[in-house]
Amino acid sequence: MKVNHTTIFMGDDTLRARHSEQSNNGASVRRSIDGSGLQAKLDPIAAKKEKAKKKAIKIVGDAFANEQKIDDDLNARRERIKSLQKDKGEADKAIREIEDSRAALRDVYGIEEDSQEEKDLKLLEKEIRAKMPGSDVNLSRDEMDAIKRIKEGGLSEYQQRSLEMLEFEVPYANTAYEADEQIKMENQIISATELERLKSHAMLDAGKQADAIMEEVSKEIVGMLVDEAKEHIDDEAKEREEKAKAEKEKQEEIEERIDAAKEKKKENEELTEDILEGVQEAGANASDVSAAQQEIKDMMNKMKLIEDDIKGAAVDKSV
Repeated sequence: MKVNHTTIFMGDDTLRARHSEQSNNGASVRRSIDGSGLQAKLDPIAAKKEKAKKKAIKIVGDAFANEQKIDDDLNARRERIKSLQKDKGEADKAIREIEDSRAALRDVYGIEEDSQEEKDLKLLEKEIRAKMPGSDVNLSRDEMDAIKRIKEGGLSEYQQRSLEMLEFEVPYANTAYEADEQIKMENQIISATELERLKSHAMLDAGKQADAIMEEVSKEIVGMLVDEAKEHIDDEAKEREEKAKAEKEKQEEIEERIDAAKEKKKENEELTEDILEGVQEAGANASDVSAAQQEIKDMMNKMKLIEDDIKGAAVDKSV
């Protein structure tokens, strides 16, 4: 006998493999869930349209399924009617064969149809047929008294055998009657169902309902697009406003720098004039003149820097 040795202990590798498989399955589910949510976030219009489409399809699908269910039920009833008609046909055939056998029996015994024996048999036969289901045969008081007298006088062999054969018809007569009743009931149900279907218009109503859903979601989508456009326009207007404000502040800053530079230049020019006047008043001392010239030169260098500042500010303003 061959024995497969399988340990009942799982090593770390096996445990890790199973844990990894479970983790992957969980991650797959999360990705699936997150993916559908992400789609709705990235494209809400498409998500809304898809949701409405599924709802409309479900309404039409449910209506179609219900109609199909009704069709299946009606077809099943029609098939049952065929089966019942077959059972009734077989029962009627058996009854006819029995009647043919009874007629042959009468010929064997040489009984005339207008004989008293045959008339008494017909009266006894009427009693049996009155007891069959669905029979419309009724016995009068005189007929019941006559049947009683016939039985008291005794039946002939022919009458006994014929009535025994008639008794064989009873189960077939029951089968035919029950089948006929079931056929009537099934036909009534089919007729009532078809009449209700003509009144309901289930598929047409479902189609209208689905169209209404899609029309409604179309209006909602248009509203979403309008809101999105308005939001975009508002964002652009706000951005232009902020940009204009920043440009205005920049321009004001440049103008302040230009004004400050002009003021500084004016002060330096006034200072230069003061220096020149002082030199002229001090006389023609060479060292004083040289110092004054150096001071004027330094002042002019400062004025050059101020002029450069003014030019730079002007460039900034033009930009």
